[in-house]
Amino acid sequence: MAISEEKIKEFEALSFEDGMARLEEIVKNMEGGKVPLEQMIANFEEGSALAAVCHGKLSALKRKIDVLQKNPAGGTMWKNMDFPENSAGESGNPS
Repeated sequence: MAISEEKIKEFEALSFEDGMARLEEIVKNMEGGKVPLEQMIANFEEGSALAAVCHGKLSALKRKIDVLQKNPAGGTMWKNMDFPENSAGESGNPS
């Protein structure tokens, strides 16, 4: 049984922190060892989908982080890193 598109949308509506809290709850439940196999598989599917959504949210937030850079005039300036991951190469500057 795969996770429905509706359930994925529910996960996407959660804050990152709420998603991680739910994921921790799922893991604790699975580690308890008292869950029937079918429920364990359902928990695994839900946890995997939730982890993917949380990872996507984290990646999106990383791309939006403002980086403090030195200004050529000696001061500082904020630079918005609003570009796709890995498109800037290793230097962190957009091409």
